[in-house]
Amino acid sequence: MKNLRLMVVAILFSFSVFGQEINKEEINAIPYPLEKWNGVQKKTLKDSKPDFISPKKAPEGSPNVLVIMLDDTGYSSASSFGGSMNTPAFDRIGDEGVRYTHMSVNAICSPTRGSLLTGYNMHQIGTGVINEAATGYPGYSSDIDYTTPSVAKILKDNGYATAAFGKWHNTKLEDASPAGPFEGWPTGMWGFEFFYGFMGGETNQFFPLLYQGTTPIDTPTENADGSQYHISADMADQTIKWLDNWKGLRDDPFFIYYAPGAVHAPIHVPDDWRDKYKGRYEEGYETLRLEQFQKQKEIGLVPQDAELVDWPTSIPAWDSFSEEGKVYLRRQMEVNAAFLEYTDFHIGRVITHLEEMGELDNTFVMYLTADNGCSAEGTPTGSCSELLTVNGFPEFSMEEQLEMLDKLGGLEEWGGPNLANHYAVGWSYASSTPFQWTKQMASHFGGVMTSTAIRYPKEINARGEWRRQFQNVTDIVPTILDVTGVPAPDYVNGQKRMEYPGVSMRYAWNDTDAKTNHKTQYFETLGFIGIYHDGWSLAAEPYRVPWLFDAQALANLGNLDPDNIGWELYYIDEDPIQSKNIADQHPEKVKELEKLFWVEAEKYNVFPVGAGLGTLLQPESSTAKGAKKYWEFTTNTYRVPEMAGPEIKTNDFEVNAYITADETTEGVIYALGEHMGGQALYIVDGQLMFTYQTLGYYTYESKGTQIPYGDIKVTLKHTVTERKITGPADVELYINDQLVETVKVGHTVSVMYGGHETFDIGRDEGMPVSHHYEDKGKFKFTAGQLKKVTFEIGE
Repeated sequence: MKNLRLMVVAILFSFSVFGQEINKEEINAIPYPLEKWNGVQKKTLKDSKPDFISPKKAPEGSPNVLVIMLDDTGYSSASSFGGSMNTPAFDRIGDEGVRYTHMSVNAICSPTRGSLLTGYNMHQIGTGVINEAATGYPGYSSDIDYTTPSVAKILKDNGYATAAFGKWHNTKLEDASPAGPFEGWPTGMWGFEFFYGFMGGETNQFFPLLYQGTTPIDTPTENADGSQYHISADMADQTIKWLDNWKGLRDDPFFIYYAPGAVHAPIHVPDDWRDKYKGRYEEGYETLRLEQFQKQKEIGLVPQDAELVDWPTSIPAWDSFSEEGKVYLRRQMEVNAAFLEYTDFHIGRVITHLEEMGELDNTFVMYLTADNGCSAEGTPTGSCSELLTVNGFPEFSMEEQLEMLDKLGGLEEWGGPNLANHYAVGWSYASSTPFQWTKQMASHFGGVMTSTAIRYPKEINARGEWRRQFQNVTDIVPTILDVTGVPAPDYVNGQKRMEYPGVSMRYAWNDTDAKTNHKTQYFETLGFIGIYHDGWSLAAEPYRVPWLFDAQALANLGNLDPDNIGWELYYIDEDPIQSKNIADQHPEKVKELEKLFWVEAEKYNVFPVGAGLGTLLQPESSTAKGAKKYWEFTTNTYRVPEMAGPEIKTNDFEVNAYITADETTEGVIYALGEHMGGQALYIVDGQLMFTYQTLGYYTYESKGTQIPYGDIKVTLKHTVTERKITGPADVELYINDQLVETVKVGHTVSVMYGGHETFDIGRDEGMPVSHHYEDKGKFKFTAGQLKKVTFEIGE
C-alpha cells in the first residue's frame, strides 16, 4: 500500500503541486525524469536520426568528497589535539586545512551516522537509538524511508560515483541478513553504488563477517601485502582498488564514506603493532589527563586560564590498584593507542594514493575521529568481554578480572582475536580531556564532541588554524552540497523533503572570528539531555554513570518528572570546556534554556525522553522480531544478525532438529555467537554436544551422548529456573524424545551475546562457539543429513 500511495502521489505531482499547474523540469525532485530524447524516428533508418540520453552530470568543477569517521575515539587521543597517540594522517588534514574545537555529534554511534548521511537530527529520522535497541516510538524506530534522502543518494542522482567502506550501522538489524529486505542497505535507498564492509555496530577486526554489496563473502586470510589480516588494512586495500577502477573508467567525481570499525571494542591490533606504546602509560590515567590538558594549552586548543573539573569519585583513583592491576591497566591503553595509530596509518595510505593519482587537491576531505564520545563501557577495571555492562552483569573486582584474564590466556592475548577486550573507564575519561564525561552522555561535551579536521585547498586558505565555532553533525550534508554545487532536492519520490536543521560550515573557513551560525542544538541519548544555544550550554545532571545500568537509576528515568530535573549551566563563550557550573548565578537563564529544550525536543520528535532504553524500561515497545514464536529453518540459513533470529537468551525455548544420521554425521545444528558469548548445538565424533559461553567468563558444556543412526529427532529444551536478568537455566537434551543429559547454565545472557557474530543453521560462521570444533572451519553439517531445525519461543 505504501508503494502504491507513492506512485499515485508521484503521478499527481507530475501535473500539479498544491493545485497549481507546473512544469516538472522546474522542480528539483529525485529521482529525476529522463532527459528528452531529441532524435528522429521514421519508418526507415535512412530517414531517422539517433540521439543518446546521458545520465545527469555533476555541476562543472564539482570536487570529489571523502568523509572519514572513526568510532569511539577520545577527543584528546590524536596528537594534534593534545593526545599521546600518533595520528599522522589526521594531523596532516588539519595541518593543511582547519581543525574544529567544537564539532558536536550524537552521543552514540548509529544516530550520528544517520545524521551525518542525511543532514537531519537523529530523532527526525527515527535513529534516536542504535538499531539493536529500536522501539515503537517514531523517534526511535530505525525506520528511515525513501523520503529522507541521504547525501549519497542526492550526489548519485546528480552524477557522482558513490561508495561506502567499513562499518554500516544504519540498517534495521532484522533486515540485515542475506535474505534482506535490501532497501535499507547501503546500496538500497542510501544511494551507495558500492559497499564493502560489515553490518552492525562492531566486529572482530581479524574475523569480520563481510559483505560486498548485499552478498556475504568469506573473510580474507591475509592482507594484500601478505601481512596478518585486519579489516583496517583490508578497507584501505579495497578503497584503493575502487579508486583505481574509478580513475580509469569513470568521468564523474566521487563521494566516499570511509568508516572503520576502529577504535570501537573489541580492541584488536595485529601482533607486530601491539608493543608500539609499551611503557608509555606508566603513570596512570589521571597523570595522562593532566599531560594532555597542558599540551592543549600549549597548542592553543583551550584557554590558558582554563581549569579541569575534579576527577569523578565514581572512577577509582590510579593509586587504588595493586601493581599487578596497574600492569593490566597499562596494557589496555597501550593496545588502544596502537589500534588508533594502526587505523590512521591505513587511512594515510588512501590519502597518499589520492595524492599520487593527482586527485587529493580536488577532494574535499573531512576527517572526524569519532561518532560519539570516548567509550566508557569497559567498566572501572577494563574487561576481557566488552558486553558485560550491556548485559547487566555487576562490576567485577580487579582480582576477578585478573583471574578471568588468566583463564583466557593472559595479557599476551590482549588485543588479539580471541578476546573481546575493552579498556577501563579511567582511560576513557582521560581521553575526553578537556571535557567532562564520555560516550552516552549527551548532556556534556565529553559525550558529543569529536576532534575534526577539514582539508580543501581550493577554498581553505588557512593552514593548521583552529575554528572555534560550535557546529553539529547535521551541518555536514549542507556543507557537502554547498561545496559540490549540487542542489538539495525539493521533493523525493513525490513527497516534499524536510528542511535541513543544519547549515553549511563554509562561512568560517577563511574567517577565524566568524560568529557561529549553528545557533541552537538539543541533545538526547538514553535519557541524558542537554541543549546548546547562542553561546550557552544547559546540561542535565547525569542520572547514572554510563558503565552501569543501575536498576534504581533506570526506574527514576522511566518515571521522569520533567519539572524536577537538576540542571548545570555553562557559558561556552567564556568557558568552552564546561568547567564552571554557574546555574545558581543565572536561574532565569536556566529556565529559559530548559523551556527551549522541551520546545526543540517536541519539534524534533524526541518524546518520550529515554525511549532509547525502551527495551529495558518498557519491553512491549521493542520492535525486534515482534512476537514471532515459531521459526523453521533449513541448512542454508546463515549470517543472521542476532537480533533478527529467534530469541534464545534468558527465556524459555525449545529446539527440534530432524536428522538422518550415519557414521559420517557431524557438524553444527545451530550456533549463535562465538566463544566470547554464544551457544551451539552440534555433533562431533558421533556425540551430541551443547556449549554455552557466557561472555567469555563462564563456560557450560554437556559431556556428550552417542547418537543412533537413521532418522532421528534431537531436542533441546531451555528453561529459565530463576526469573531475573542473567538468571540460571536448565538445558535438557533429548534424542527421539528420550532425555539423555541436562546442562546447568549458571548465568544466561539476557541482552546480546555479541555485537558482530551471527545466528547460523548447519554451520558456524565467523569465530567458533566451542573449542571442540575450532579446527574444523565453519563445521558445516554433513551434506543432506540435517533436514530442518525448528525453534519454539516461550516466555
